[in-house]
Amino acid sequence: MTARLVRPERNTSYALGGVDVVLKSILRDVQVGTYLDIGANHPVNYSNTYLFYEMGWSGFAVDGNIAYMVDWSKNRPRDKFLNEIVTDSRKTVIFEIFPDSTMSTIEKSTGERYRKRFDSSEINEIECESTTIFEIYRSTIKTEVHLMSIDIEGEEINALRGARLDVFRPGVVCVEIKSVSVHNIRDNEVYQYMEGFGYHLIAKMPLDSIFVDTRKPYLSWIPDGIV
Repeated sequence: MTARLVRPERNTSYALGGVDVVLKSILRDVQVGTYLDIGANHPVNYSNTYLFYEMGWSGFAVDGNIAYMVDWSKNRPRDKFLNEIVTDSRKTVIFEIFPDSTMSTIEKSTGERYRKRFDSSEINEIECESTTIFEIYRSTIKTEVHLMSIDIEGEEINALRGARLDVFRPGVVCVEIKSVSVHNIRDNEVYQYMEGFGYHLIAKMPLDSIFVDTRKPYLSWIPDGIV
């Protein structure tokens, strides 16, 4: 008797490194959820949340580049696009928009590195007022956030400091952490900050690290031994 071949469900990924497929597995018990996408950029290309939109989720996209507002309105009408810059407090910042908009940042050392790749005439600098993740949550969201994705080119730790994770508790937090090996992740300031608020690292991708709050009922499936 020939055994029947069972093919696994096909997973389409839109994110770099397939992180959205990993996130989908972690959030398997949430049928229709809410995401907060910080540094959202394009609504489809390299998006950590578009796969979830296709699954019926909706949420909030935050980006300092207002040029993406029309694209989000057209491609993801269930989502709310917020043209905001996020850091640790309200203050005046300089937002640098590079020809490759995925590099756009307010973080000075990151901006200095990226400026070397382009002619100064190609870089758009905008002075604007920043806000915090917690202010966005308190004023606009006011509901359970199952997934928060942060990719803001070196400003991630400051964004987390302004998130008030003692009050605002997303179930899963996906943070871009570059140039960090799995062997020394414990020395990283984002890792230490998240652990300090009771989040546990469950996955390390080439560019992203995924943290979970296992006290959330929809994450109760995660065995204690893997976080």
